[in-house]
Amino acid sequence: MGALGWPLLLLALGLVCLVAEVFVPSGGSLGLLALGCLGYGLWLAFELSIGLGLRFLAADAILLPVASGLGLYYWPRTSLAKRLFLKPPTPDEIEVSHAVQQLEHLIGQYGRAVTPLRPSGSVDFEGRRLEGQAEEGLIAPGTLVQVVRVRSGRVVVRAARETLPEES
Repeated sequence: MGALGWPLLLLALGLVCLVAEVFVPSGGSLGLLALGCLGYGLWLAFELSIGLGLRFLAADAILLPVASGLGLYYWPRTSLAKRLFLKPPTPDEIEVSHAVQQLEHLIGQYGRAVTPLRPSGSVDFEGRRLEGQAEEGLIAPGTLVQVVRVRSGRVVVRAARETLPEES
């Protein structure tokens, strides 16, 4: 192997070890080996000539970020990374932080206060127990309530007359 072969071999070995550090959990030992190979290869290149050493320095400055970036780009696709990262949720699992869309149909509906609303508590609408909030004042348990609006995933209710209005 010629004099130029050792610096080139150490440069290649250093880059391979740097990429392997991203894929193999070595506790940093492959990274240290990569830095050692790159440093020693650079030192050997400067021993041969300053021009060659500067070219190796420029190559290191370009190839180190490229190799690190490629390693980090492909790492999430490895089996180890797939075991470490959470899987993204399916569209069915994604839900808005509050269920406004699912409660809008209750506006104007009547239900019963299950717990005292001071101003928050539980209300029951056709067997469905929901978090409710009194529009004003306190509402005793068992009181007939009517939904006036939905706010932050809760139904806002007001006490209604004890008899339900007649259907037209």
